[in-house]
Amino acid sequence: MVGLREIPKTMVKPDYENSIVNLSNWILKNFGKEVHHKPLDIEIGFEKIGLIIIDAFGYIAYEKLKKFYMPKNLPQPENITSIFPSTTTAAITSIYTAKVPAEHGMVGYILFLKEYGFLTNMIELTPFGCERDALKDRMEFKLPVKTIFEELEDIESYVISPARYNGSGLSTMLHRGAKVVGYTSIGDFVFKFRDILSKDGKRLVIGYIPSVDGVGHKESEKAYINEASIILRQIDTIIAPKIPEKTALLITADHGMIRTPKSKEIWWDAKNEIMNYLLMPPGGERRMMHLYSRSPDDLLEYLEENYSDKGVFLKKEKAIELFGGSHERIGDIVLIANENYSFNFRYRFKEDGLAGMHGGLSKEEMYVPLFLISK
Repeated sequence: MVGLREIPKTMVKPDYENSIVNLSNWILKNFGKEVHHKPLDIEIGFEKIGLIIIDAFGYIAYEKLKKFYMPKNLPQPENITSIFPSTTTAAITSIYTAKVPAEHGMVGYILFLKEYGFLTNMIELTPFGCERDALKDRMEFKLPVKTIFEELEDIESYVISPARYNGSGLSTMLHRGAKVVGYTSIGDFVFKFRDILSKDGKRLVIGYIPSVDGVGHKESEKAYINEASIILRQIDTIIAPKIPEKTALLITADHGMIRTPKSKEIWWDAKNEIMNYLLMPPGGERRMMHLYSRSPDDLLEYLEENYSDKGVFLKKEKAIELFGGSHERIGDIVLIANENYSFNFRYRFKEDGLAGMHGGLSKEEMYVPLFLISK
């Protein structure tokens, strides 16, 4: 039973010296700014940096993709880690702030915000039952740290993201200090990215592509790999051969994704026995949950008795190393799904299963590629 309270060797911990956080700190170092964590060991002195983030495109996925498409202009990528939890809300915030989750506070997809007193969807910035972006529009929720764009105040910074996201609560927070350019298709993206990166003057251009994540959640692994292949082909053939002098082009992901079969889904709801041990429904997500309890020891005993082969259960004081430090939004117990299990809670009784998920510590979720091409 003791092993259930320890992270097994089969799981991949975030390496906060070789992760997406360290990539962002390298960007700061390249432009002569103060860093918050150790930068990646990459040469500096570039006038322009272009960074493309392909949501959920893990290193393991790239290894599978190579059977169908081998890039002609991109080198073999390095293997770095995501952060914990390996989910968009936390990971994109870490890339855009150069901080670990314990510093920026976005430690999961659904969080209990003590200052407001409710569970909140952190992508939509919405308490359950409220309209989207309620925290942005009514309560002025903000990040407690600067974005890298704000820190690079004398460098022209751009974010190129789907037009439908522009102006949303999360995007507004994360894009502070940058000029935002919307796009409507991958063809629209690659030409806008290439053209903006080619303009004169020092600049940082970050492009965000979410479609691999969307396909991976809903469709087959084949569809997920195909979507990633189409996007990488466009970058490899249209952007990579045309980068300007004194420019570094990097392609990475915020996290990867693991296939999660229906046979390994555990479903809870407000009537489930576990609610006898919880103060409120869980936070986090399906591969990593924040569990809030008046009696963590009793909750641990219940979990070990009923789900010993399906998850790892850590008290807050043991889990904080994964987040890079302590934060009040971390649960009393942090549940990490084992193998390809998932823990699902019916918040609105409308939730369905997903074909692929992320948030946990599997190699599929935690390892991400880092391509670098420079002139």
